[in-house]
Amino acid sequence: MSPPRTSRNDPCPCGSGKKYKHCCYRQHAESESNLAPGQQPMRYPIGTVAMYGPDDKRPTKIAAGVILHEKAEPIMERWVAMDVTTNPKIQQEIKDFFLRYGVKEVAMSEGNMGCPHEEGEDFPLGEDCPFCPFWAGKQGSNS
Repeated sequence: MSPPRTSRNDPCPCGSGKKYKHCCYRQHAESESNLAPGQQPMRYPIGTVAMYGPDDKRPTKIAAGVILHEKAEPIMERWVAMDVTTNPKIQQEIKDFFLRYGVKEVAMSEGNMGCPHEEGEDFPLGEDCPFCPFWAGKQGSNS
């Protein structure tokens, strides 16, 4: 089921409280006018999903993002579980997150993108994660 189209007089999906026509509508219309013939416009808001785990087999963290328009910073949420792909509560929360922002399309990584720990938060910037030896030398700012 595709989400309903945002009308010019609807509240803007970015959450500003303004009408869409007085907020993000112009940015969306301008980005569509710059397309090459036959090129499909990106349908904002766009959702993103990336999985992370201690190795390339077990996803233990999932990060979902929403990009409201071309120049917007992503709105991010993260979930952690033994297997985030089979947890029904997490699946429902991701669905609700995307519905809350009227996401029209979702891009998703294939498999795990790296370790679930945050570089600079859980371990020093530029170093390998001490908790996930599988990813040593394969990710982060030092690769």
